[in-house]
Amino acid sequence: MGLTDGYINPGWLSPEPPFGITVPRNINRIADDPLQLCTDHYLLNVGPQHPSTHGALRVIMELDGERIMSGEAHIGQLHRGIEKLAEHRRYHQLATLVDRADYVSGITAETAVALATEQLADIEVPERAQWLRCLMAEVNRIASHYMWMGPMGLDSGAMGIFLYMQRDREAFIDVLEEMTGQRLMFNYVRPGGVRGDLTPRAEQLLRDYLKTGVKRMQEHWDSLFESELFQVRTKDIGVLTREQALSYGATGFVLRASGVDWDLRRDRPYDAYDQFDFDVMTRSNGDIFDRMVCRLDEVRQSLRIIEQCLDGMPEGPISAKLPKVLRVPEGDACGIVESARGEVGIHIYSDGSDKPLRMRYRPPTLYSLAMAESLLPGMLLADAIVGMGSFDFCFGEVDR
Repeated sequence: MGLTDGYINPGWLSPEPPFGITVPRNINRIADDPLQLCTDHYLLNVGPQHPSTHGALRVIMELDGERIMSGEAHIGQLHRGIEKLAEHRRYHQLATLVDRADYVSGITAETAVALATEQLADIEVPERAQWLRCLMAEVNRIASHYMWMGPMGLDSGAMGIFLYMQRDREAFIDVLEEMTGQRLMFNYVRPGGVRGDLTPRAEQLLRDYLKTGVKRMQEHWDSLFESELFQVRTKDIGVLTREQALSYGATGFVLRASGVDWDLRRDRPYDAYDQFDFDVMTRSNGDIFDRMVCRLDEVRQSLRIIEQCLDGMPEGPISAKLPKVLRVPEGDACGIVESARGEVGIHIYSDGSDKPLRMRYRPPTLYSLAMAESLLPGMLLADAIVGMGSFDFCFGEVDR
């Protein structure tokens, strides 16, 4: 009897016995020509606890030495049923759920929920509340970017920049804690406005950082981006072309690094973004280095927006007057915002009650994960760690 006689595929094996023997898919791959001097392909599990996967991700890689032949991302480690839970929460409670999706920049997801609810209920948000939303979104954006750029340096062999960026991030986390009482799950943006006004201490913390912010940006550029080692590790690696980015549905810095000039804050402004002066950085190569450069420039532009917010903050209430239990008319609406990782969309269907009939969360990094997975074949393992990290995943929103 041969090795494949009586072979029955239980479903988790290859459709046909490869190489004439029964081998589970992606396990112990044998070279095409056994007569040649070469190595067998082997399986490597990266994660779900690997520190360089930027969250609870498991990537199964088939390797030929250090070269990746194929890779497959397995998600679901952080699934908590946020969309289903939303059907049993009142509208002012939804921000608590989406905070735990993108748990590094929750302010933007909260804003998306508020915008969708306000469209359904025809709520007019006070001008000061709109400015406060923009202010806190940019503060949270910078904190999120630093949380990504620091480990990106660490993944590529630069330990020092990680420590410096974590130091800078703490300045903005202190502002968020002062304004919201929390350092991670903020629950700050509500339908109709925000939960708290700008405090004198928060304003002083921001103005203190603005005095040295530009100088620190230059220091980060000199210490990391000008490093020859970092450039070798990031230039022309993990290239995502303009066509690929558009076909995969890329948004945010991933799309802009591939040459597409698009930013919701400028092109489809919400809240008070149409009153601010800022630039949108684009690059053309679509590699790891370009994604990093776009992100660093986003920090610079966020500092510009923060300064304009502090200087031009209008007077007035911070929230519209709403009933204690908010019931919205039947219909559906979508709130879309430019989050730290791309476009977050919250689509709410209402049946006229005080709870959504259905809520859909559109996470930008789920699409980024598909792009990163498609770039794995042919990369070296060490480059793949940096390459996948360059898409800035947040698996709380990927899994939801």
